[in-house]
Amino acid sequence: MHVLTVFVETVILQYGYLGIFSLTALEQFIFPIPVDIFFGFSIEHGLVYQKLMLMVLAATILGATIGYFLGKWMGHPALEWLVGKTKVAHGETFIKKWGIWGVILAGTTPIPFKVVTWTAGIFEMPFGRFMIGVLIGRMPRYMLTAYAGAKFFESKFYATTDMSALILGTLQGFTEFLPISSSGHLILMEHFLHLPIPASELITFDIFLHGGSLIAILIYFWKDWMHVLKELWHMIKKAHLDTSSLAFKLAVSTIPAIIAGLAFGGAISNKMRNLHSIAIFFIIIGLIYFYAAWKGKRNTHETVSLKKSILIGVAQALALIPGVSRAGITIATGVTLGLKREAAAKFSFMLGAIAILAANVYALFSLQGGAPLPDLSFIILGTLSSFAASLFAIYLLLKFLQKYTMRTFGFYLILAGILILSFL
Repeated sequence: MHVLTVFVETVILQYGYLGIFSLTALEQFIFPIPVDIFFGFSIEHGLVYQKLMLMVLAATILGATIGYFLGKWMGHPALEWLVGKTKVAHGETFIKKWGIWGVILAGTTPIPFKVVTWTAGIFEMPFGRFMIGVLIGRMPRYMLTAYAGAKFFESKFYATTDMSALILGTLQGFTEFLPISSSGHLILMEHFLHLPIPASELITFDIFLHGGSLIAILIYFWKDWMHVLKELWHMIKKAHLDTSSLAFKLAVSTIPAIIAGLAFGGAISNKMRNLHSIAIFFIIIGLIYFYAAWKGKRNTHETVSLKKSILIGVAQALALIPGVSRAGITIATGVTLGLKREAAAKFSFMLGAIAILAANVYALFSLQGGAPLPDLSFIILGTLSSFAASLFAIYLLLKFLQKYTMRTFGFYLILAGILILSFL
């Protein structure tokens, strides 16, 4: 073990970020030592927290993918040869149903993770479900481990704005559509990154990040948006409101959020943009997801009625509170009202596009009044990374919800809320 420890330290000292990337990727499927115990050592020798996290995120995804497919292509046929296809099939049924909890548990604890990646592949756990478990399990652990090391070596913990823009943009893209609260995670990460940018500029920057997500929604659902535009055109042409049209339902559903934003948006942002409030709402929303998963077991409705769309719109207004996921609360509301998960998610995403557009229009008017802005390069990098991550997150969540409930995200939010409170 001592030889391996010396080897890890040598690799980090000699190759820096590339060394951390390689070791983290290898740890996911073969390397025996948890690399995150060396994060403090890495920061002590000059590696920056934000860059470290970006390398670790990419390496985790790569390494877990390699381990998964090694298990699928090599371990699966070998196990079938050893114990027979019938026993392997029984194992597959169990892993496909409960395996994600094992992935999350192993990701957050000292359980050797390479065992999990190979096992997931051997028993052909759905790859999207596996990857969500990897991200939920591994990244909070890595972030906390690195942050603890960074705080210990305080003089080495500083922010580079360009890398921070990429991290915040990527985080926004994933968390806007994965129902775990983009606003809560952005505030949490901005706190951890110690950005040398005033809070007033970060609030404006968050709006630009949401703009990247907006473009992703418009592109991903472009056929549906063309249908909405046709409905609008027909209503204008006939001078008649079609209350059964998707365009009308989206418009009516947006009104509660606009009213709440104009009336309470500033007060909510000023009073609740803190870690204590975010942690409490993480836990509350996590419990709501468990209720929605139980309530929506046998849902069959795919069409959003006008009444349901209004109630979903009221729920969206709650997303003004930092820590409340807009996508999550609207999907959970739709499922609770009887909608299938995929139908609720699609309506949620399209409704969110209008809410984001309204927020950005409001922001443009605010800018004319002299609202502070960060550097242009910071905005561009953040927006582009938000756009790319949003496209991937939309695809991932829609695939996930075709088969699985929101319990996984509820578990993550409850765990994250408890961890945040324990650190305050």
